Amino acid sequence: MSPQPNNVVPLDTPLLSCRNHRSARAGWRCTACEAPLCPDCVVGRRAQTVELVSCRQCGDVAEPLLTHRRRVPLAQRMKSAWRYVFSTSGLQVLVAVSIPLMVLGWLTEMTIIFLKPITLLMYWSVFWATFYKLARESARGEMELSTPDYSNYIQDGIVPGLMGMVTFALVWLPALVYATLVRPLLLEASEGKPFYSALLGPFSEFPVTDPVLWGLVLLALAWLPVVLLLTAAGSPVSTLVNVRAAMRLVRKLGRDYAVLVGGLAVLGVVHLLAHGLADALLWMDVLLVSRLLAEAVTLVVPFTTAHVLGLVLYTRGDALGYGLDREYLEPVLGATPPKHQASPLREDALFPNAGEAAPFVEVETPTQKAANDALAALAAAVDARDVPLAMSLYATLRQQPHVRVPPAHHLFVGQAAATEGNFPLAVQALESAADVAPEDPIAPRALVLLARVLGERMQDIPRAEEVYRYVLHRYPDTAAARFARERVAPTSD
Repeated sequence: MSPQPNNVVPLDTPLLSCRNHRSARAGWRCTACEAPLCPDCVVGRRAQTVELVSCRQCGDVAEPLLTHRRRVPLAQRMKSAWRYVFSTSGLQVLVAVSIPLMVLGWLTEMTIIFLKPITLLMYWSVFWATFYKLARESARGEMELSTPDYSNYIQDGIVPGLMGMVTFALVWLPALVYATLVRPLLLEASEGKPFYSALLGPFSEFPVTDPVLWGLVLLALAWLPVVLLLTAAGSPVSTLVNVRAAMRLVRKLGRDYAVLVGGLAVLGVVHLLAHGLADALLWMDVLLVSRLLAEAVTLVVPFTTAHVLGLVLYTRGDALGYGLDREYLEPVLGATPPKHQASPLREDALFPNAGEAAPFVEVETPTQKAANDALAALAAAVDARDVPLAMSLYATLRQQPHVRVPPAHHLFVGQAAATEGNFPLAVQALESAADVAPEDPIAPRALVLLARVLGERMQDIPRAEEVYRYVLHRYPDTAAARFARERVAPTSD
């Protein structure tokens, strides 16, 4: 195992206190004097789109202290999970998804029997596409909900629907088959009962003392958290029935797995109560309002479950091989900014001495002026689509490490270099386009172009596939990810 960087606080090490203020938690470490520093002992300064932080004592760069997300226990993160669906965006998504599910559920009940599989597939497509999308968003630490866009219905709808039904079948099929021996599911559906009532109907026919049914139900409940986690993490279907891999996962998660199981058990009880409330709403039969409210009520727990699974992946996804280890490090102080701010720089330059009494005066040196002029010339060349001049200026600017080239200009040069056959320059420029602004929409586009250059032009297939897989993990809900998904071979455990 490679040693941890100097600014990473291991989990078995207490968080550091500021050198100057012992009662304050340190959020940075000076790269020169190595002092742990609190927000009051550092100075922030904006340099284009990046904020640089320096030590107020020696003026050198201060790096943020990082620690693993596990330092905040999963149980603590789950305490506020119930608020997820009841946020403004959560209620909007709840209504937006309830409407098509209401229509599809009604069609499933009313249509002739040989058309029911079609409407059923569409119902599960909408449900599972939303479920997995919410789980992935929560796994990235996002708290705002969004509905699937279905720009590619096969990938955004049909595939999640099939995966959801396969997951459901693997977990509940034994109990469901046993239950339908008494009262077939299709008979329940054909009698005009609500869709979800028909789905649960067979189980209601059994006496509470039936040992076979209870054994199958308990087996399904024990297997459900593992299957949901693996599916939300994008694991192939083959891993869902790999008992040894599942047991390894349970051991790695340890106490957090018990917390997950307990949380899902509570949600299961709430879900049963929600179905009772939905039945009461349907009994009231107030035109479409009853159906819509009944559908929305039964979606609250599934959406909360997706959020809980996302929290597990956000906190412990590295135990499942979900993402890179460095992605599970977060600043000790979160988004807390430095208390002191200096006037902004026009480029990424080292800080002058930042002592408490030192004034911050920006002076444009001849070197800085030359760099700014070169950046302006590069921008003009890109706007004019002057490829030779842009590539020449770009090569000059790359020799000045403190000059920040905009991501769009990196992308332009990368595309031009690939067209001209200068593949090493194309790789450098496209990598830089993604690195300088990873949250910019340009980043996934640049990474896909990088993978194509590596795989199709340089014949570096393993590295190209590695880039495609990173796009799938880092930008799962983009057109770039859909392009990458078609070019990555499925993996097996």
